[in-house]
Amino acid sequence: RRDDLPGALRAACPDGIDVYFENVGGKVFDAVLPLLNDFARIPVCGRIANYNLTGPPPGPDQVARLMGLTLVRRLTFRGFIVFDHLDRQPDFLRDVAAWIREGRIRYREDVVDGLERAIPAFLGLLRGENFGKLLVRVSDDPTT
Repeated sequence: RRDDLPGALRAACPDGIDVYFENVGGKVFDAVLPLLNDFARIPVCGRIANYNLTGPPPGPDQVARLMGLTLVRRLTFRGFIVFDHLDRQPDFLRDVAAWIREGRIRYREDVVDGLERAIPAFLGLLRGENFGKLLVRVSDDPTT
């Protein structure tokens, strides 16, 4: 969310990047790609920047560049989806709940009130206008 994302990443990662969890794509991935170190690993779980595209991404085709960097830097890409690991869900829920309680994991929620605001909120999510997990509150919690 900076005007100079590539510069900000270079400053934050002066020694390059060994592991990058790809869940965004688009301009974020474009900024990360030149910073990947030799033998970097890239688990790919999503590409939200492309979710609402109706055609190919705008701009030049970067496949040749990506393949060249993959070869020269010996990069490893691995695609996965959450359904690949459903058998581990109980462990995940137990461990992450404990880490949240202990303060080892922190999270942010962006709460929008009212079902009538769900569509604008979702469109804002796709444009990168929110921070954290986007939630739409449709009513007050009757248990509190």
